Amino acid sequence: MDVQSEPAAVELPQEVCPAYTLEQELPARVVVIGDLNAQHNLLVRFLQGMKLMKRSGAWCGGKTVLVQMGDIPNRGGTSRAAMDLMIRLRMEAREAGGEIYWLLGNHEVMTALGHEAYVSADEYLEFATHPEVDQFYLDRTRFMYELLGPPDRPQYVEPMGGRVRAWEEANAPGKAAFRAALGPDGVYGAYIRRLPVAFKLGTLLFVHGGLSPQWADLGLEGLEEEAQQCWASTDRFYQALDPNGLFRDPLGPLWHRAYCVANAKVVREDLQAALRQMGARQMLVGHTRTDTLVGGRPSVPILRHRGRLVMTDVGLGEPGEGGCALVVERGKIEVWSPGGERSVLTSVKKR
Repeated sequence: MDVQSEPAAVELPQEVCPAYTLEQELPARVVVIGDLNAQHNLLVRFLQGMKLMKRSGAWCGGKTVLVQMGDIPNRGGTSRAAMDLMIRLRMEAREAGGEIYWLLGNHEVMTALGHEAYVSADEYLEFATHPEVDQFYLDRTRFMYELLGPPDRPQYVEPMGGRVRAWEEANAPGKAAFRAALGPDGVYGAYIRRLPVAFKLGTLLFVHGGLSPQWADLGLEGLEEEAQQCWASTDRFYQALDPNGLFRDPLGPLWHRAYCVANAKVVREDLQAALRQMGARQMLVGHTRTDTLVGGRPSVPILRHRGRLVMTDVGLGEPGEGGCALVVERGKIEVWSPGGERSVLTSVKKR
């Protein structure tokens, strides 16, 4: 379990989250990283491998635009460190003429509104103090000894992994600080509440889950207005959100999976209609892992519907998987590994 030695003294930027440009021409270089799943070390590896960040931690990407497809928190152990890095680097990137887009994902919304089903014990521990962490590990060791039983008694010892994880999640310190920081007045909660639902770079449309024609009717500005209404409807609990609203609709931009998993004609027509409504030619999505599809594999992005849909969630952080990023440059969408290997995935479609 990775534990931050001390709660970092993170300060909000003077402007909580500078407004995003929701539509602009395609920059000369765009780097796309899929769902991060609280993997700070992997984020650092990608940023350095893609020549966006120096070993010192400073931005060196110049005018490059970095896109992170959402779902930074949950499942891993270093979401706070990853969020800190994204917030700080965005300010540096903007000063250099670049930009960092952090898309709003379903896990950002759930985490900011008290739905902690996917929060790991390590994520709470990032917000705990040194004495709290010390006591936690002492108590954890005692609990494990209880599960193992007396060392001199011949007996079967049952698997304890699940029971230890359950104990960790129930007893991890830092929960109150975690919830305060993710609340509407907290450092991360205030920032998350300003993340974009969707945006366009040239003919490329970026959205976490997918955009149906019904929601595409709102346009980019309309989606952001709807998002702010959702945030205003509740400051505490995810379940208080409208189940048919922007944040919870199964076919909404945060939860949509149909384009990724279905091949029916009506699905293809919906994708084409949504792209047409948004004035886009290709949709880049996260949310649905590529290895959940028949024939899909971790670390390999997938093209669907004749290249109109690009799936970027390649299962970052899975044991033994190095992951990959996409680089949009010179009219091509390429797959890059942190070690520098590259291959062309497809072309940027102009029509």
